[in-house]
Amino acid sequence: MKTSALLLALLLLLSPLTRAQNAPAGRPETGFLKRTVTVGSRTYAYRVYVPEDYKPGKAYPVVMYLHGVGEWGQDNEQQMGHGLGSVIQLYSHKQPERFGAFLAVFPQVAAPELWFGEGAEQALKALDQTVAEFKADPSRLYLTGLSLGGYGTWCIAAQHPGKFAAIAPMAGGVLVPSWFDQAFPSPSLTAYKTQPLYTYAATAKALGSTPVWVFHGAKDEVVPVAESRQMVAALKAAGHAAKYTEYPAEGHFIIDNVYTDATFWQWLLAQKLPTAPANAAASTKH
Repeated sequence: MKTSALLLALLLLLSPLTRAQNAPAGRPETGFLKRTVTVGSRTYAYRVYVPEDYKPGKAYPVVMYLHGVGEWGQDNEQQMGHGLGSVIQLYSHKQPERFGAFLAVFPQVAAPELWFGEGAEQALKALDQTVAEFKADPSRLYLTGLSLGGYGTWCIAAQHPGKFAAIAPMAGGVLVPSWFDQAFPSPSLTAYKTQPLYTYAATAKALGSTPVWVFHGAKDEVVPVAESRQMVAALKAAGHAAKYTEYPAEGHFIIDNVYTDATFWQWLLAQKLPTAPANAAASTKH
């Protein structure tokens, strides 16, 4: 990664965007707002990024970012320290036209949970709650994540086709590397590996026509680049026009490469779910 982890950590502590900004009366809160959502008997904390020039009444698109293993926790802080949250904090003032154009949701799971089962459920509930609270645009919801979050991006999107206008998995995949099995055995992992979608072909079929842009570093030492290559091949075999970018000189941490690329944001935010004509329902009755 081009920006050091230490610098990002310091920026998280010092940045005025890290916590909600105290807004004058009549103005909405902005920054990284703290929220909670309940699934069953358990309460999960998450963050919502609201740009500084947020305009109530405007239907913003929403990007949901899924963190990796290094950000596991329950403090509602770790998931902001590496990934989309850190990029927003670094660049939002320099590029307000880009990072002020959307809301973002940052759920968090604790070790050794995955973005599967209840982990996925709480993330989706946080997203839906954000759409309702801020009256966001449900036809422009986007899912992205790195590493464990890349796996979660594939899994959640495949389990909920038609939910997202586009997805962007980074350094992720579908089949779990052997080292992960050994390092983090858990009931969640066992359940994930026995799901019907635990194949490239099944995931590709389930995604349907959802726009996809996949990213991976050719020298990835954590998640084999073959994961993305095989997933893209499965999509192509299913007739999907998937986009794929492989960075030949990069390893696992490709967040800066992706999230600082203007072309990526132009593509992502241009995607929108199709909407049926207003008279479509009426016409089917005749």
